[in-house]
Amino acid sequence: MNKPAKPEADDFDDLSDLYGPPLTDAEQDAWFERNRDEINASLVRARQEFAEGKATPWDFEEMLADARAEFEKTQKTKKV
Repeated sequence: MNKPAKPEADDFDDLSDLYGPPLTDAEQDAWFERNRDEINASLVRARQEFAEGKATPWDFEEMLADARAEFEKTQKTKKV
């Protein structure tokens, strides 16, 4: 019986190398509290742009097709 192969590590296996250790719940709460005004302002701008027709709603089917294409592309490069 064949033993399953160990999955190959990819660039995203350990995001702590890029971003550091995950934030604790208290650190997350503090971050949101510090940035609350900026987050809310960003949401207000986004809603305004959407109301003015400057933004388009996301098309789930298009996003899914893009994700499938990207997945297929990565599968082909791994087989090489």
